[in-house]
Amino acid sequence: MLNSPFSNNRILPHLCLVGALFLWAILSRHMGPALMPTPAKTIDSLGTLLITPKFWTAFSITLLRASGALLAATALALFTGIAAGLSRPFMAFITPAIAILQSTPPILWITLLMVWSGTGGMVPFVVVVATLYPPLFAVVAQSTAHIPHAFFDTCRVHRIPAHAVLRHLILPGIFPGFLGGFSFALGTCWKTAAVAEFLGSSSGIGAQIYWSYRMLDMERLFAWGAVLIGLGLVLELGVIAPLKTTALTMKTSTPSSPPLEIRKAA
Repeated sequence: MLNSPFSNNRILPHLCLVGALFLWAILSRHMGPALMPTPAKTIDSLGTLLITPKFWTAFSITLLRASGALLAATALALFTGIAAGLSRPFMAFITPAIAILQSTPPILWITLLMVWSGTGGMVPFVVVVATLYPPLFAVVAQSTAHIPHAFFDTCRVHRIPAHAVLRHLILPGIFPGFLGGFSFALGTCWKTAAVAEFLGSSSGIGAQIYWSYRMLDMERLFAWGAVLIGLGLVLELGVIAPLKTTALTMKTSTPSSPPLEIRKAA
């Protein structure tokens, strides 16, 4: 069979991008630039936006909110998830709360927080934490529960300190699974923050999209949309994909003996 240029996996993504831009240009011509700016107009508006202090202020606010909420959700998930994975009674106690958080849509959190605290930075932060915490908790709790109980028995028999068990047994044991969950949370946090800002905040990228919509400034709206998509692509290709690859390579068979550091301490 003759090699076709379409069989090259490196070419296909570029073809998809060219096709999307071509479709965008056709739709813009059909709908009119007032409703859908052309790719050239959007790029020009984006270039103008990038050199304004307003852009960097909004970008920094969204990034700080999303990062802070991600760190808070991760810390809470590690603390409660490890405890739940080690203790069945605690798992039974906290499971209903996790189920409620998992079942509550972000729009309900946004509405309640706007009533309770008004618009502001608290709304996106809490919404992102409430959205990310349940899946991160589930990953940590399940990974902790899958560590062989015989390893913990060895630690108890030899009176290994709790901090050594945490450092050399639990954290390495949950790391591959946690890495996969964290990559998902990283790809979700900034999108959730932008949605919460659109509805419940006066600052950040989401708020700028809202005001562009209210003013019917479609070129600026598409430019802010391009910023969100670009941020997502950078995170996906530069951070999330390597994390997923690392997590997959680390998921090996269950070890038959405790880690070397634990055996040395014993």
